[in-house]
Amino acid sequence: MKRIAVVVAAVALLAGCAGDGGQDAAPPGKDLATSRSLTPTAHLFGEFVHARVDVIVDREKLDPDRVRAKLDFLPYRIQSGVTHSRDDFSHFTRLRWEATLRCMTIACVPSRLQSVLGEQEGRGERRTYRFTPARVDYEDPETGKVRRLKNVFWPPLDAISRLSPDEQQIPAYASLGPGGEFGATLAPVAEPTYRLPAWLLGGALLAIALALLAFPAALVAREIRRRRPEPQAEQPLSPLELALLRVERVRDQGDAEEQREALEALAYELDGDGRASRVRALAWQPDAPTAGETTALIVELRGAHGISV
Repeated sequence: MKRIAVVVAAVALLAGCAGDGGQDAAPPGKDLATSRSLTPTAHLFGEFVHARVDVIVDREKLDPDRVRAKLDFLPYRIQSGVTHSRDDFSHFTRLRWEATLRCMTIACVPSRLQSVLGEQEGRGERRTYRFTPARVDYEDPETGKVRRLKNVFWPPLDAISRLSPDEQQIPAYASLGPGGEFGATLAPVAEPTYRLPAWLLGGALLAIALALLAFPAALVAREIRRRRPEPQAEQPLSPLELALLRVERVRDQGDAEEQREALEALAYELDGDGRASRVRALAWQPDAPTAGETTALIVELRGAHGISV
């Protein structure tokens, strides 16, 4: 029964039968109808105001997903954004946009003779605002162009001062200027006092911080020293390594006699090794050993005895 009643109400609305002052009734054959509200229509300075726009769309004529509403309430500001909801019934859709408004700036402070009563008001406790009409647009699915369907005009909104026009009720700490506006009295702030001088307290805190850092730093340094490998002492060269170094040194000098003596000394160190006879044969051959023969012998002996270069 509830859904049937809603459908009947929507049909009556689209047919132009609805006529409460806050709602625009669409003439017969139109595709939509709108209503709007501001709650309350009069409020004290700084209070919240709830704004709502309802658009009823005939889905056989318009796509509700392409209907947009643009709201502008300056100097009031929208709190927490605009909420949008949708409710489908029969072949109608109700689209609703809601926003909570508030103004805390000087632009919203009520001033004298700004209400709808004009000169009859006589007191500066009320101010009337007329917001920019809400714009209902539609995006054409064929052309993609946006066209305006309707302007929704808001009722006037009155902001009322929280102060009484009776000056006797103004607190003693408030002062009025020559034109009746509120003023303020400035008093110098006393110099701050401290239990300890700031430089002394800062230095003490810095010293404590350094002391707290010194202990872990010492522990880290000791651990690094403990883990550092001990330097390896150089091992003395063996007689065979010394003999090889002597052969390499005289090889580059080109003196045949010194080469033969160095090779003989090397053969002496190789006694017991099958290569000693080869070394002696190279040393005492008729022709002086060449650098290539000597180098090849040295490389072979180093590899055989595991001696690094």
